[in-house]
Amino acid sequence: MGARPRALLTAFGDLAQQVYPDQVRAELETFTELRDNDLNRRFTEAELMERIAEVDACLTTWGAPQFTAEVLAAAPRLKIIAHAAGTVKPFISPIAFARGVIVTNAAGVIARYVGEMALLLSLACLRDLPRYHRALKEENAWRVPEAGPSDTLRGKRVGLIGFGATGREFAKLLPPFGVELLCCDPVVTPAVMAEHGARPAALEEVLRTCDVISLHAASLPSTRNLLNAERLAMIRDGAVLVNTARGALIEMEALVKELGKGRFRAALDVFDPEEPLPPDHPLRGLPNVILTPHVSGPVPTRYWEMGRQAVENVRTVLSGGVPAGAITAAQFETMA
Repeated sequence: MGARPRALLTAFGDLAQQVYPDQVRAELETFTELRDNDLNRRFTEAELMERIAEVDACLTTWGAPQFTAEVLAAAPRLKIIAHAAGTVKPFISPIAFARGVIVTNAAGVIARYVGEMALLLSLACLRDLPRYHRALKEENAWRVPEAGPSDTLRGKRVGLIGFGATGREFAKLLPPFGVELLCCDPVVTPAVMAEHGARPAALEEVLRTCDVISLHAASLPSTRNLLNAERLAMIRDGAVLVNTARGALIEMEALVKELGKGRFRAALDVFDPEEPLPPDHPLRGLPNVILTPHVSGPVPTRYWEMGRQAVENVRTVLSGGVPAGAITAAQFETMA
């Protein structure tokens, strides 16, 4: 009987325990010889090269070390880099794909929570929660006669711009509200949209007619400032705009100007070109905007789901398979 495959866990500290807690590590150890990050900090390139030489699988999360061409050259046995978080672009060399190393992430897990956040922000805007919150806590007012009309999601027309993983997770949460669902995504077929209770629509129809508009598109050169001044002006009065995707999808200066008119409400979890949002940014002073600091992904108490997904991806690869959702070289090129 041959030796078991070797797996290297690069995460360290409290984050390692949150993403790869004992029960997740125990599952990994049922089919691999697990090696920990023994330095309790991020590996340098030289340190990673030293530890990866006889490793079959690497498991990472936020703060991953750099898998440069030199590191990959030092890892002849490496079959998979399983990332328990989102984008892998900042730390993976394209050489990995040429080498045949399988790269995965936890996009499916993250999407569930982004969809949940999109629903939360939609409801909060519709019910005008920030205004009531301020009135009670800052103004000591019980009734708020000047508040905009509180509304419901039930029976509304909802438009999704982009219908990838996060858009589909949001769509799964909408049936109890009886909404009419429109989707704008040029690469998704009408049949796939129909499976989620949606129909295809042009971007202009979504902007002009929907009560709630939620962004779920990728950040690409072709989608940068997708909602520019002209398109933001199409959003109908009283609508809600939610962005849990990427800040670059919206022309920020034009958005500030349009929101300043008070025509519609917005909830933004992502910003462009700068995060954190500067203290003096004009968005902070607008009463019709909900702002959250890029927190739409999993909450810390559920980080372990990303670790478990990474473990299952490693299991699949070491068993000779390819995980569903493995990142291709083409997808890597368009990642943010």
